[in-house]
Amino acid sequence: MSKFREFSKRRWESADLATDLEEFMARDISIHSLFRGATNLSQVTNLLTQLVLAEEPELLREQPLNTGTLLQMLSLGLRHMVIKSLSDGPLSQTQHLICLLARHVAQAQSQQPEHPSYQAISEQILALYQQWDEAMRQQRASQRNMMR
Repeated sequence: MSKFREFSKRRWESADLATDLEEFMARDISIHSLFRGATNLSQVTNLLTQLVLAEEPELLREQPLNTGTLLQMLSLGLRHMVIKSLSDGPLSQTQHLICLLARHVAQAQSQQPEHPSYQAISEQILALYQQWDEAMRQQRASQRNMMR
């Protein structure tokens, strides 16, 4: 029974952290334009929270939620999704939206930086996204050429 309680406690904590992250991200009105399909911001923040808790839980548990920690979390999510897409194939809509959110927030920070340290993280995110996007284009082009 204690394992069940511990599991429930962790799930509840994860849900609370995801809700806080969702509320923080929802303040940026332009983010809502990314969600036109069946996936919503809540689903994306739940997945991102799970990834962060698995790899760097201190980002959610020990640091205040601000643009810097959001960039760090999105950087982690983007790296994870890039590796997943290159090794396992196409991403789900929720996974792909993590990549789009990372690019969106990084672009916003590069245009109007809140803090100089955020600039470096933003540049890393944008560079990784650009490399990944180019790799995906080449992969699609090679698949099209194979069908001819």
